[in-house]
Amino acid sequence: MSPSPEIHSQFMEFMLAHNRPRMDGFKTWVFHPGMLFQALGKWWGDQGPRAVPHEGLDLYSFEAALGRVKTVDHQTQIPAAFAGQVVKIHRDFLGQSIYISHAMYADDGRQLLSAVGHTVPREGLQTGQPVAAGEIIAAVAGFPGQKSNLPVHLHLTFAWVPKDVRADQLTWKNLGHDPGVRLIDPLPVISSFL
Repeated sequence: MSPSPEIHSQFMEFMLAHNRPRMDGFKTWVFHPGMLFQALGKWWGDQGPRAVPHEGLDLYSFEAALGRVKTVDHQTQIPAAFAGQVVKIHRDFLGQSIYISHAMYADDGRQLLSAVGHTVPREGLQTGQPVAAGEIIAAVAGFPGQKSNLPVHLHLTFAWVPKDVRADQLTWKNLGHDPGVRLIDPLPVISSFL
């Protein structure tokens, strides 16, 4: 298997800039067992095992100034990690997922894909639309009036996918099972500036 290039995004710089004053004083994300890439357990509800290893990273709470811990909410704006094109928007179990292809390629020809889950896409966002790095694509989905044992959070995934992958193949289940997809740990991608 040929190596994939290291990728680094200004995602956190974009996120902090778009979520002022809520995220002012941000120091670091707070992670519980089950939130990180390839985690085998849930961090919510019964905290039992996941059906498959976690294909991304869950962003829920963060430490701010004076040691205060805050959480994301339905007003939290989500930026595109890199410039790209929206290739799919579909309902997930908490909101909608947005898949974006990027003009970045691994040595073996696979293309970079980012996916954000549990969102409310920004008004007018459509499949086929180009987006700039840092452009707001959605807000975190909230659950007003809905009973859920899963706290409001943002799910973030990066993957190297075959260039000819079809939109109907882009599902959370497929990303974790397709042998042609190489998942990437999102934490080093978004944390390079911290």
